[in-house]
Amino acid sequence: AAGLSAVAFIVVLYKAEDLFEALPLPDWIKPALGGLLLGVVLQWFPQVFGVGYGAMNLALQNDFSGWLMLALIAVKIAATSMSIGSGGSGGIFAPSLFIGAMTGGAFGALVGHLFPGVTASPGVYALVGMGAVVAGTTHAPITAILIIFEMSGKYEVILPMMITCILSTIVASSLKKGSIYTIKLLRR
Repeated sequence: AAGLSAVAFIVVLYKAEDLFEALPLPDWIKPALGGLLLGVVLQWFPQVFGVGYGAMNLALQNDFSGWLMLALIAVKIAATSMSIGSGGSGGIFAPSLFIGAMTGGAFGALVGHLFPGVTASPGVYALVGMGAVVAGTTHAPITAILIIFEMSGKYEVILPMMITCILSTIVASSLKKGSIYTIKLLRR
């Protein structure tokens, strides 16, 4: 799931960039248009505003429903793609963490529903998902493992983190040539 979310993020981001590039508008208007579209999205989903640390914390604390986290995956991908694709400034790392937290949390909610009392809470899955989507977008699983482990300090998630990050990288690199960073270079 994390590998597929990572590929979706990469594909949508570069499609949005191509779409804004093709618009017959002056370059200085495009970021304003992206900001306007983002403002419309934020009216319904304020959780995706900015970095999204508040929403990520809620996912880690099991305070979101699985359906909301599932919706927030698509909304954050769209919002980040509109912002960056239109020429606005922004990064890839924090949105990858956000998308990962929601992907992992939604998956954890599903697994918890199917196997109640047998599995970990959705918050643990959200933490592992954060690393897995970063690994899938960057094709750098060791970096993702170390960063998330350093951020959380939770020894008990290191093995699931390693397995999930490596699987996510395998899925993402099998489906998409190049990482979210190297595709920009390949396109040039």
